[in-house]
Amino acid sequence: MNLFETSAMQRNLVHSPARIVLASLFAFGLPLVAAASTPVELPPLDDGLASFGGAVAGDSLYVYGGHIGGTHKHSKANLSHRFQRLDLANPTAWQDLGEDIRGLQGLALVAHDGRVCRIGGLDARNPTLEQEADLISVDEVTCYDPSKKAWIELPPLPAPRSSHDAAVMGDRIFVAGGWQLRGAGEEAVWHDDLLVLDLAAEQPSWRSIPQPFQRRALTVATADGKVFVCGGLGPDGTSLRVDVYDPEAEVWSVGPELKIAVGPMHGFGVSAFGVDDKVMLSGGDGVIFELAPGADDWVKVGKLETARFFHRLLPHQDRLLFVAGAGAGGHLGSTEVVERAALGPAPPKVQTVGFPWRWPGYRGANGNGYAPSERLPTRWSLEDGVEWTVALPGYGQSAPVVWDNQVFVTSVEGDEKETSIVSALDAETGEVRWRRRFDGSQRIPNTEMYSRAAPTPVVDDNQLYVFFETGDVIVLDHSGETLWRRTLTSEFGEFQGNHGVASSPVLAGDSLIVQVTHEGPSYFLALDRADGSVRWKADREPGVAWTTPLVVLGDDGYEIVSSAAGRVEALDAATGESLWSIDGIEKNNVPSPTLADDLLVVASSDPSHNQALRRAEGGGVEVVWRAEGIASGFGSPIRFDDTVLITNRKGVVAALDLETGEVRWRHRLPESVWATPVVAGDRAYFFTKKGETVVLRVGETEPEILATNSLPTEQTVYGVAAVEDAFLVRSGDELVRIGSPETQAVDSEVTEASAVARLDE
Repeated sequence: MNLFETSAMQRNLVHSPARIVLASLFAFGLPLVAAASTPVELPPLDDGLASFGGAVAGDSLYVYGGHIGGTHKHSKANLSHRFQRLDLANPTAWQDLGEDIRGLQGLALVAHDGRVCRIGGLDARNPTLEQEADLISVDEVTCYDPSKKAWIELPPLPAPRSSHDAAVMGDRIFVAGGWQLRGAGEEAVWHDDLLVLDLAAEQPSWRSIPQPFQRRALTVATADGKVFVCGGLGPDGTSLRVDVYDPEAEVWSVGPELKIAVGPMHGFGVSAFGVDDKVMLSGGDGVIFELAPGADDWVKVGKLETARFFHRLLPHQDRLLFVAGAGAGGHLGSTEVVERAALGPAPPKVQTVGFPWRWPGYRGANGNGYAPSERLPTRWSLEDGVEWTVALPGYGQSAPVVWDNQVFVTSVEGDEKETSIVSALDAETGEVRWRRRFDGSQRIPNTEMYSRAAPTPVVDDNQLYVFFETGDVIVLDHSGETLWRRTLTSEFGEFQGNHGVASSPVLAGDSLIVQVTHEGPSYFLALDRADGSVRWKADREPGVAWTTPLVVLGDDGYEIVSSAAGRVEALDAATGESLWSIDGIEKNNVPSPTLADDLLVVASSDPSHNQALRRAEGGGVEVVWRAEGIASGFGSPIRFDDTVLITNRKGVVAALDLETGEVRWRHRLPESVWATPVVAGDRAYFFTKKGETVVLRVGETEPEILATNSLPTEQTVYGVAAVEDAFLVRSGDELVRIGSPETQAVDSEVTEASAVARLDE
């Protein structure tokens, strides 16, 4: 079993005997090469949804019910009571179809002859979370006819069923998997039969066929005349198994095992659909897989910008829609669109268009410095490409974060950082939309010796979370209204040390995670994202570090992986309980850890302590390799295909083999790099300390220098955000936007040529 390969969310239902930290929702993957098509962005749902029903009928996308509450929180109030439609021919807004719709989750929604059929699902009899969860499965089957704007009842299921899936082949509906929940205190009953309903029959009725498995939270697709039942969770744990039913021969067989790289819960909450006799599938690692007729293995053909599970993969014309689901930080309301023509074997040629203006936290959406856009500029100068420069109040060392064309930055001012500042600007024009000032809780000298607004904020679809080295955690909405605030220094003691704190906050499910590592009592803190209440506090030994933890999924839910002050460790994000730790790692105080497939790359300024960890047989973790004579500076490592790039404090980039740690080549930059580099497509961007930016194409034996560009700043460059067609670069008291139409035109030609060359290889 590999270490950093992910798991599941619903830890209250199945507990694995061994707790293993695996991959990340922020999965790495092969670099993406954009298709030449024009991006199409679909409006998001009002609420983030998981475990809902979704179907496309004609030119309409339908979504029914779903879970809208916190992870593991079940009540009638936490079920969506909405049935919604989006006109894909004119996708301007979602339309509600009726009022007071029955709230359900874990249901199936399929399309047939222009109608959408709702099958089974989970209901909650407890109105709110104050009562004990009282969950029941239902047997209802009903179809919505858009022409009549009415529901038509079909024969109910032979027994109530939820957490199942369904697919249509011709006039037949196939329902597989699931279980029957029977209310509080009652044991669930696992289903062991496949159900078939022939809608063309005079009197349709359900037929039961024994299935050679018991699993739920699986996915069902029909392709090439067969029914594919993929992944899921059974009484003994999760599964990568694919069971194939041939309706004509009435026999079951076993298909190629899934390749989802997300750990002991790797087949949990995946989604699939049959397209042109192929099965298309995606899960928690964000990779798009294809299984062709007669093939003996799944093929990676693409990669999503935002990994998600408990979503719906649905085809419409020449596109694939990846609708809502659960992702890093909670439920998603977005729909990501991928052109089918852009899919292909690795390296995939994919266009992801759901989030053209989002860089939500430290090192981006995936916590790895990866930018999904191929429209980013490669060449610019002070005369061509610098679109605007905005002066910021005070001084700040945090990176900007971006959500839907609004960029947020933090700074401090005053001789003792008396004032903490949050600014929101228009990402296209640089115009200040709002600015808020707060009194700092701890007085700290405002000098180069101490961090100055160093923690990078994190933002979701509703809230902005900021953390200052004065101990203040402040949460605002996107219009700048303060929602809640906590002062950690007054509650848990003032921060101590020569250089302040700098760890950036991260989101894990319903919690905001803050890592405090300094010379005084240190700790991890989980705060409720809604109201700031303390969910848990986990103390750790004092030790100065400025790294930022990673959020991963383990076999019991979200986990926090931290590399700081001589230790690498993992904590349960729900409880703060320590899951594993490794001591004796020196000088891992500045660069943050990086996930790369099943490896955790731990960086250090000590040349003998840059290493990669992997889950060991029988439990624990093992050191896979240690790099010889390689030191990491201020920027964190980045992964590029099968290469790890580490930059030392003198500006020397070392390219390491991902599997062995051997040095492939070294390249000296003009000066040191403080900002973590950015990878986009086949390019790696190094923003040096004083603004000279080197763009490299990574090779096996040496890099190709694509461009060396200048920035209009005399300040140290601390952080970068990459949006669809531009970089937002933060220096101490300035924010600069880089990206021009001329540059994009050049880039598109370079990208197309490189894409063709790489595909030919």
